[in-house]
Amino acid sequence: MRNVIKIFAGTIFIISLSTAPAVAETVLTYGEPGPNRGSRAAATRWFAEQVEKRSSGDLKINIMWGGALFKSNAARQSVAAGVVDMGTIIPDYFLKEMVAFSLTNLPFENLDPWVGLKANFEHMRSPAVSQHLAKQNLVFVTSYMLSNVIMLCQGDPVRTVADIKDKQIRGIGTFGKVFSDFGANLVSMSIYEAYQGLDNGLIDCSLGYMNASLALKQHEVTNSLTKLNWGTYTGLGIFINQDALARLSPSQQAVLNEVGADFIDYHGQNVMQSDLVAEQKFSQGIDGRKLEIISLSPADSKMLYTASQRHIKKWQQEAEDSGFDGKGMIENYKNALTKFSQERDIQGYPWQR
Repeated sequence: MRNVIKIFAGTIFIISLSTAPAVAETVLTYGEPGPNRGSRAAATRWFAEQVEKRSSGDLKINIMWGGALFKSNAARQSVAAGVVDMGTIIPDYFLKEMVAFSLTNLPFENLDPWVGLKANFEHMRSPAVSQHLAKQNLVFVTSYMLSNVIMLCQGDPVRTVADIKDKQIRGIGTFGKVFSDFGANLVSMSIYEAYQGLDNGLIDCSLGYMNASLALKQHEVTNSLTKLNWGTYTGLGIFINQDALARLSPSQQAVLNEVGADFIDYHGQNVMQSDLVAEQKFSQGIDGRKLEIISLSPADSKMLYTASQRHIKKWQQEAEDSGFDGKGMIENYKNALTKFSQERDIQGYPWQR
């Protein structure tokens, strides 16, 4: 009888184990306005894969591509309100609320994607910026980089700064404003709409980025590409809703922080390689269609940098009006650019060490 009871008890124990509910993993929803192709998309997928791998499946990220949940101009509100847990935010759509982030989208004299990413990451993790974001229910996770700013044109190409005058151009933040100073007619349009604008003649040219232009197939509706040699566009990134972050376990939060830091090196290398591939494809031709690749002269690029100084001063005033030490932030960011440029020169890139 005792053996029967033991067998019965063992059976109950086995059944209870087999029917006990499994501990479900945490899945974070992620809103991405861009398509699932190109350098940035590859980096976003890498981020999600690494989070799942390093958490042993305990934390997963479900990416919604192509603006399925919100467009670029609604990203900040959507992440802050919890429409999604995480998302890509481009600060130039929210100049007042994210003035601190837009610092790194100003035309400073740096053309190295990795250096820009490292300096941006350091800036965004500073206490002043973190506290400002917390008031909006946002937490910065890591930085994206769209690389050096270029210009694609249909029709007459831009060979010099003088060629900018009277052209209908889709601008980007301060870069677009400087073009306006040189006589361009700016057209308000997202980079995802630029293909149609170039195709139907609404715009003559679009400011953009080498690898992103390939991903968006803008070579199909243009015939020239001008390398402006004029700063990088670094200020966009991955943010998480503050409440969603608070719901994660300490180990899950640690994984997000770890992957966010490692993302900088991965994405820096990825952007540099993708830019080279894109330029080669544009110059060699895709489906028989080649782009003329033009590079502004050092004198013309210097003109653009000089014209940028007024806008950097304007940003400083706007930052100070929002309660930041604008001058100090600019100096700290310049120092970070110098620091990471020196690290690269002495030690090489992290993936080469």
